[in-house]
Amino acid sequence: MDQPRRPGRPQIADPDRIALEAVHLFAERGYDAVTMDDVAAASDISRRTLFRYFEHKQDLVWRDFRSRFIEAGAPDYSGVADGIDGIRESAAGGPPMDAEEERLLRTRMQIIGANPDVFGAGAEAMEVLRKAMAEHFRKTLGALEAEVASSAAVSCMVVAAVWWANQDEVSLADATDAALVRLRDGLG
Repeated sequence: MDQPRRPGRPQIADPDRIALEAVHLFAERGYDAVTMDDVAAASDISRRTLFRYFEHKQDLVWRDFRSRFIEAGAPDYSGVADGIDGIRESAAGGPPMDAEEERLLRTRMQIIGANPDVFGAGAEAMEVLRKAMAEHFRKTLGALEAEVASSAAVSCMVVAAVWWANQDEVSLADATDAALVRLRDGLG
């Protein structure tokens, strides 16, 4: 027979598992229809434990990106070509995704693209990426130009990922590369 939890002892929880459970719920019911209480119940944790790891519902969607860009550190663009071609090279060289990873990323990007509040919650992760790109661009550009180029490149990559999430015929790598090539070649 299970013993009831003692009051005051924190539950052990896996934030990655909780975020994954939340994404499954968002895909099944829709982002707006799912509450933090729903996520806690589906994750078999208390509401209090959930809020220990995730202050806002949007944070559940961005968990994977936060892990990749904030907790793991900024991307390293050393050893790639200068300028936007180096960013393209780095983006193309990412690890391959299996079918489940791709499905989850599509779902996350669909949610991000459809909800301005969720999109805005990713600013911290995007800023880490942008700063790393700005450093890369400073090798060949002035300070202002590097800031502008890095902001434009991050925007291109995010918009390409949101667009890709709603397509079936194109890979994320191809969508990202097409957007960055267009940026490189000018939009005129």
